Amino acid sequence: MTTDVMPASTVTRGVDTVTRSLAAIAGVVLLLMLVLTVGNIGLRLVASPYHGTFEIVGLLAVIVNGFALAEAQRSKSHIAIDLVMSRLSMRLQLYVGALVTAVSVVLFGLLAQQLVSYGMNLRDQGAVTESLRLPYWPFSLALAAGVAGLALALLNDLGAIRRSLRSSTPESIW
Repeated sequence: MTTDVMPASTVTRGVDTVTRSLAAIAGVVLLLMLVLTVGNIGLRLVASPYHGTFEIVGLLAVIVNGFALAEAQRSKSHIAIDLVMSRLSMRLQLYVGALVTAVSVVLFGLLAQQLVSYGMNLRDQGAVTESLRLPYWPFSLALAAGVAGLALALLNDLGAIRRSLRSSTPESIW
């Protein structure tokens, strides 16, 4: 009996593509924030500034931060404190890492689902920003997409931990 499971390298490449795409979008939005902020400062010197710059930059920051989460996880650019973990055997480190990663996948999966639900509630209520009257809900959905990307990256890490545990010489994936 054969299984139709994709090879780990194919899944990893797919996850890498998703995380890099989200990070690229975050980078473009960050540049947009920069242009908007610098343009607003320039206009303050010669004329009147853009109306609602603070709102727009704040909303764009949601996209930047949300879309950067998955790439930060994939590239391990987050902070880890391993005072206890470094004293454990490699195999035990992997088991603890698997548990923490599995709980994180569930947590961020639920968070993504709740952000979608919250976004739909915001849409149904017609919630908008104070001065520009921009709808909030698309930004909640964008954040949900970023958090879902993080859950996907964590799920990929869980697969890497599993492969390392099955190996005769387990190695750290961190």
